[in-house]
Amino acid sequence: MPAIVVWLLLAILALAAGASPAHRKLSPRSMSLGLERNPGYARDGPGQYLRALKKWGVEIPNGFSNLTSIRGDVGDITASSFNHDREFLSRVGFGTPFQYMNVDLDTGSADVWVYTSETKAVDRGGRAVWVIENSTTAKRVPGADWKIEYGDESTANGNVYIDNIDVGGFTVKDAVVESAVEVSPLLTSDPYLGGIFGLAYGHRSQVYPHQPAVWRTMMQQLDKQVFTTDFKWHGDDGAFTFGYIDESRHIDEIKYTPLKPGAIFWSFNFTGIHIVGQNLWYLSQWEVIADTGTSLMLLSPDVVNTYYSAVPAARFEDSTWVFPCNSSPLPDFEIGLANGWVGRVPGRYINYTSLQDDPKTCMGGLQPIDHPFGILGAVFLKSVYAVYDVAGSRIGFAHKNLDI
Repeated sequence: MPAIVVWLLLAILALAAGASPAHRKLSPRSMSLGLERNPGYARDGPGQYLRALKKWGVEIPNGFSNLTSIRGDVGDITASSFNHDREFLSRVGFGTPFQYMNVDLDTGSADVWVYTSETKAVDRGGRAVWVIENSTTAKRVPGADWKIEYGDESTANGNVYIDNIDVGGFTVKDAVVESAVEVSPLLTSDPYLGGIFGLAYGHRSQVYPHQPAVWRTMMQQLDKQVFTTDFKWHGDDGAFTFGYIDESRHIDEIKYTPLKPGAIFWSFNFTGIHIVGQNLWYLSQWEVIADTGTSLMLLSPDVVNTYYSAVPAARFEDSTWVFPCNSSPLPDFEIGLANGWVGRVPGRYINYTSLQDDPKTCMGGLQPIDHPFGILGAVFLKSVYAVYDVAGSRIGFAHKNLDI
């Protein structure tokens, strides 16, 4: 990352400082899909950090290696929250009649795969599965199969079907559904997770021969080729919406920024960061990805170091930033874009969780990543209303009423 240049706050950017039903059919070609908390999801800050680094193919720091043997859920691809929240999943129906399962809507991947009646019993466990034989519209795609390997080396593979999918009351017709025959242990560790629903911008699915990605098929059938996210901090009323923008969920104008040329993820540039309470903006241009499937916010080491320099008693230990849980409230963190929009992440959101083996020490939801791009996961997305504009090849953000 280029050296960070310091400028005066007042010379640069100014911060501009209602819920609809979470799951309802709005029109024949738009819908809202609620987010449900996973009651069985166990918080594990270091495990989520390790999973995020592996998901994005980042080399694991040496000091972090001692955690790999004690964390059992690092393969989960989740939209987890922090503190007292749990993993967020959405109910999606497959087949005719629809069979509903809890899936993770993930903007960091492209495949739609679920546990099914074909899944090996040892991998299936006691979770609900899509019983293919009970669907009157399921059609096997002859000669097609799929295999996916995520950055954490977890894998899944199986057969390919064409069938209907219900997303919030909207039927996606002739969608490609990947039936998991084999799933690696890292992915089976969460018994509540029924599958992954990929929403990556331009990434190809892992089906061979190539088949259209489900979310692309869905976008072509909607009123508008757009979807939105409104994650909630400690709340149950967050939602994805597809085909429309819910104006009741944001409080000011949506500001758009273009995706990077040739983007395969929801990737764009931010231009500066500010630690609330200081006079200075730190300006630079760096690529980031909006990823609903990552819990944490991962940014350049010098950006992260700058933030924790403002946190009393914070220390970099075992390649992770931690601090005493009883320390003063963390400062808010602001990110600015070239279009003038500034997003603020409350410090309480950045206080991610206490460590399992040291409950008096807390881990930050902002951590370093030594990579050409950063990841804006749920810690960031909970603080904004985000609009993913497919047709416009852009992403938009607006402020919303944040939980107190």
